[in-house]
Amino acid sequence: MKNDLDFVLSDIQTMNETQIGLLNSLDDILTTLLDPMDDDRWPDDSKRSMVVYGLIRNQQAIKALLRCLKSTTKGQADKLEAAYQKYVEGAE
Repeated sequence: MKNDLDFVLSDIQTMNETQIGLLNSLDDILTTLLDPMDDDRWPDDSKRSMVVYGLIRNQQAIKALLRCLKSTTKGQADKLEAAYQKYVEGAE
């Protein structure tokens, strides 16, 4: 019983590492796009256009990263709920 729970928790931890990688990738994309505007309180049209162009150019990658994050988060929640139910049922 405890070994099963340890295995599930280990698997969830692996998914956490995957999510960290996905979030880092998303952060890299957004940082690359937004860094040039970092110190501008009122960026001009060319800088705003550059950000919009970058977002459009990276739109599919951003969507894919968000879908993967949603999927891994749901998978983690499902696994944790199943492990919790099994653990609670085993304790009764």
